[in-house]
Amino acid sequence: MKYKIILLCLTLISCQQEDYFFGDIKVPENINVEYQIVGASTERPYGDGSGEVIFNSSADNSLSFNYSIKGADYLAPSGQMVHLFSDPGVQTYTVSVVAIGVAGLKSTKTVQIDVYVEYIPPPDLITMLTSDSQRTWRVKNESPFHFGLGPFEGEEPFAWYSAAPNEKSYTGMYDDRYIFNIDGTFTHLTNESVFGFEEYLNADFGPSDQEANNLGEVDHYPLEDYSEQWNLSGPGGVETLSLTGNAFMSFYVGNHTYKIVERTPNEMTLQATEADEGYEWYFRMIAEE
Repeated sequence: MKYKIILLCLTLISCQQEDYFFGDIKVPENINVEYQIVGASTERPYGDGSGEVIFNSSADNSLSFNYSIKGADYLAPSGQMVHLFSDPGVQTYTVSVVAIGVAGLKSTKTVQIDVYVEYIPPPDLITMLTSDSQRTWRVKNESPFHFGLGPFEGEEPFAWYSAAPNEKSYTGMYDDRYIFNIDGTFTHLTNESVFGFEEYLNADFGPSDQEANNLGEVDHYPLEDYSEQWNLSGPGGVETLSLTGNAFMSFYVGNHTYKIVERTPNEMTLQATEADEGYEWYFRMIAEE
């Protein structure tokens, strides 16, 4: 309707300007940042060694939040975020929390937090992931159990759904490549598009002109190649791969942390929890030699 009004105005040369009222535009203020170091106690004030910290931020006049940690940004619309720190020993981290308001107005609050990380990745895991230099991975789409869904905290991968070989060939998932370097850098070669849920893609990368299917998935969300960082941790004794920023593998579910539930020298099965729903998604990856 708005485009028709604009066209009519241009046609008639003159047209009465319409006024729109968006309400008061205020800068976010009174930012409150709370955090819980998992396992922290009187005896272990810096946590249980898992490196897991739960953040929860609030502010007046805010619509969303962004966390900046070690040069990487993490969007958290609700203000809540779980982060896994991975540097061994007790380390002091500076965490900047940006409250984002109407019209993009921002306010920032910075906190410092001391976290203990006990985990040291086993050498064979580093070798598997990087070949001690650089290694490229892809979804093992030619086999069953390469992409699927299970219940929250389920013990059986792919219990609810498993894609048949090459079932998702119409999407932008199978031609993606994921490069892990020994120096901790990660590169996602997207071939110009990726596959994932519209809700999380639009929230984290911005809206696109691609329509979602009846499951809320975007088959070919446009995205250029990008680079981030990777790190390993072991919360609860589970080998866990984390990617910085909005980096991801396979299918975008709004989470950037993957449990390694199975691995061999050339393959690994990853588990990621969907950001809002709590479902467990599984991806079987294979290295390219």
